[in-house]
Amino acid sequence: MDLTTPPRPFDLLGDFPELSAYARPAVRLHPRRGEPTVAQSSIGGPLLWPADEAWPLCYLDHDDTSIEPYDAALRLRHQEGKIEGMRGRTGYLDFTAQMEHRRTLASSLVDAAGIAYGADEPRPLIPVAQMYSCDVPGLPFTDRFDLLQILWCPRDHVNTRNLAPHCPAFQVRWSRADPTAALVTDPPEPDLCNGEYLPAPCILYPEVVTEYPDMRNLPEPLEHALRGWHRDEDEDEEEWSTAYSFDTALAPGWKAMGHGMYWGIIDPFPVVCECGAEQLPLFTADSSEFDGGTGSWRPVEEAGSGGLLQNPVGVTIGRAYTLQLYFCPESETHPCRSVMS
Repeated sequence: MDLTTPPRPFDLLGDFPELSAYARPAVRLHPRRGEPTVAQSSIGGPLLWPADEAWPLCYLDHDDTSIEPYDAALRLRHQEGKIEGMRGRTGYLDFTAQMEHRRTLASSLVDAAGIAYGADEPRPLIPVAQMYSCDVPGLPFTDRFDLLQILWCPRDHVNTRNLAPHCPAFQVRWSRADPTAALVTDPPEPDLCNGEYLPAPCILYPEVVTEYPDMRNLPEPLEHALRGWHRDEDEDEEEWSTAYSFDTALAPGWKAMGHGMYWGIIDPFPVVCECGAEQLPLFTADSSEFDGGTGSWRPVEEAGSGGLLQNPVGVTIGRAYTLQLYFCPESETHPCRSVMS
């Protein structure tokens, strides 16, 4: 299946040809519910993980804003998938009703689980993304690696170096795939989680698009010109152009590389590695594939699908934010950093 971004509704380079110097390719991953295998690129799917390699653990301190038993959250996620399926592929999904249903059921399962909540020994991470370089063009370090795997701890973390607060904590693994090796078939699972951080198994349908920076990262004269681009006459002069930020420059949804996401809750700042190099966007986890302001990015093949495909992964970051993972281009051994925006 191919998923294709519609042509952008505005001629950005026709009006601002100087922006071509800032263009970067990004890969929209287009995750859609399915049953991926270890041989496929996926979100929330099984990992091609060698049996002789230890499964990664989270050694960080947790400060949970929401908690529930992991196995109960998994059952609930699958139940929600059945509810969505019965509603069909058209019609708007009642998000408020769905979340209330989830909280009510999760609460009853927490009461029955009897897990020692206070214990904070290291917990297993869960798979978030597996990307083969043959599927996702432009991944870094392909001279040495052909597989990028991203895991996270599905709980909240605060005041932890290199991490955005109140969100999952990433770990990144670069490797060269060996499908002939003995593999982990039953990875360990955490006992507790925030159910909002459990990605549903999704197959990827990657598509390369062109992105441009958040306008606040551009030279001031160009930023000023863009703020007035296709802006309604009654809008405040200080408002940004949604035609640029939401319809043209930055693709929404789960993606790799590019310019990351629009900085919506904090002002943009350089993400700098300990070595002094500026880090670059590697992976973006999003709370939706599109919303009311970014509907023009809905794939051509899914036009008219309503809101049901708005969040196929089923992850919500904060108040429907995004979580961006940055890497150091100097070395894969340098720590990645994450920013919530």
